[in-house]
Amino acid sequence: MRTRLLPALWLTLAMAGGVSAQTSKIVSGSTKFSVKFILGTCNGTFDAPRGEAVFNEKNPENASFDLKIAASTFKTNNNSRDKDMKSDKYFWVEKYPDIRFKSSKVEKKGDKYQATGTLTMRDVAKNVTLPFAAARNADGTYSLTSTFEVNRLDYRIGEKDWKLKDIVTVMLQATIR
Repeated sequence: MRTRLLPALWLTLAMAGGVSAQTSKIVSGSTKFSVKFILGTCNGTFDAPRGEAVFNEKNPENASFDLKIAASTFKTNNNSRDKDMKSDKYFWVEKYPDIRFKSSKVEKKGDKYQATGTLTMRDVAKNVTLPFAAARNADGTYSLTSTFEVNRLDYRIGEKDWKLKDIVTVMLQATIR
């Protein structure tokens, strides 16, 4: 997936917080992905991200996100594929249990935001910028959404293979309080 999209992948989910600049927790969310392969498109999920977010829509430059997704929660509804993806050939969940995004900068771009920071998978850390949208809900929570692409080979997730595309599309959603 392209390095600029994954930042939101886990970052975007935790990016929106309360109106004040206080630490918020993710109260619900989802992490979905899709990747094309020889037989079509493989869709799957990870559990919702967990972590902390500091967000103020009036001062996004003071925002920060530290998000993690448990790599072992990878699911595609194919037990054989899921087991293989958790092995040392792909995510190697025993050695690298978390996918992490830690922001270094957040800024408003038009009516949306972008978070720049470090995305780490396996033992590879890359600087990425993730786009995201933030909407305040009636109950005072924020809904954050982000869609971005990541090149799996940049993070040593598998090897080059003519049967599997390199670019993975990630869709994150999180509600923070």
